[in-house]
Amino acid sequence: MALANRKIGYDEVRPRDLHFDMTDVPKYWMSNDPWTTHWWNALLAAVPDGERWVMQCVRSHLVKLKDEKVRKAGIDFIKQEHYHAREHDIMNQAVQKHGIPMDEVEQAFKNIRAFLQKVLSDDMQLSVMAAGEHFTGTISAVFVEHPEIFRDFDPKLGAMIAWHMIEETEHKSVSFDVYQDAVGSYPKRIAGMVLMTAIFFTISEYQRLRLVAKDGQLFNWRSAIKALDFQFFRPGFMRLLVKHYVPYYLPNFHPWDHDNREAIQVWKKVFDATGDTAKAFRAFIEGEPELKAAAA
Repeated sequence: MALANRKIGYDEVRPRDLHFDMTDVPKYWMSNDPWTTHWWNALLAAVPDGERWVMQCVRSHLVKLKDEKVRKAGIDFIKQEHYHAREHDIMNQAVQKHGIPMDEVEQAFKNIRAFLQKVLSDDMQLSVMAAGEHFTGTISAVFVEHPEIFRDFDPKLGAMIAWHMIEETEHKSVSFDVYQDAVGSYPKRIAGMVLMTAIFFTISEYQRLRLVAKDGQLFNWRSAIKALDFQFFRPGFMRLLVKHYVPYYLPNFHPWDHDNREAIQVWKKVFDATGDTAKAFRAFIEGEPELKAAAA
């Protein structure tokens, strides 16, 4: 199945140099809730440096590729990730204006990255980054298949993050295919995922607790329960994540074994027709008929 699904999404990968207005972003931009917002803050704070690391890893392996289609997709992937890193830098700055130490979370990730770059080979770094892209692909899969989650986002950040999730879906196989072509070792692929899983949970849970504590919300039990409900029950974000995460460990896995291209078409068609990310965002989460009609 993996070979049959390889590269089916390459035609989807299209860099869009977009800028988002993230002035006046509220402090609790997700569900007006501290614990839920800080879970996302902890994850998203690491995005700019993470995107730049994966760009570096993929770029350094492009010369090893024999398949020109993979190389072309890798170049477009790097462009997409460059724009993502830039916009998330702006988001981090907007959130930090509320006294949330996004820079400390990002620095913690930079320290992890610097250590791993010292002790890991280039091939293992690519493996870790392919696993990291699988995490962003699985997070994106939950979002694009459950767009109602975005209704609890501040619209400005929601529009930016939706664009990010759309493009992460478009290129979800690229770093994996670069790894497979340039390295190809199954044990190294699994080792990379084990390392990335440890990093993911360190950032999402430990750093969330640090942000909550610094915000004086550590003993806000109602907020903690609301966040846990979001993560594990309604809608159960982590539960939904697991079903996309686990297949990575299969020897014949490929990211496009789960073909969810159809889920992103409303956003893409409305954006292509209007050039308006706000309209594309609303059509994506609400399915507004007049916006869909604009793309017909």
